[in-house]
Amino acid sequence: MYTVTETYVCSHCQSTVTRSFETRSIIRTCDDCGENGRFLHESLVASLSSLPAAELPEEWEALPLDERFKLALKQGLIQLTRN
Repeated sequence: MYTVTETYVCSHCQSTVTRSFETRSIIRTCDDCGENGRFLHESLVASLSSLPAAELPEEWEALPLDERFKLALKQGLIQLTRN
C-alpha cells in the first residue's frame, strides 16, 4: 500500500518533518532546534524562494519562515489559492 506524505519545514531552523496529511502549516516543537512554532508546507517555502529580491525588505533573511510568509502575503507578493 502506497502512503502519501507531505513535508513541512521548521520556521526557525528549516529542518523538516513528514506527515500523512496536507495542510498549509502545523504547529509543533522542532526535534532539531527545540523551538515550538509553525512548520510551513514545503510548497509555501518554495513560493518564498521565488520572490524577487528587489521587493523584499532588508531584514528578510533574518526573519523566521512563518514571518516571511505573513509579510509576503500582507505586501501582496504571494497569494493563496484554493484547490
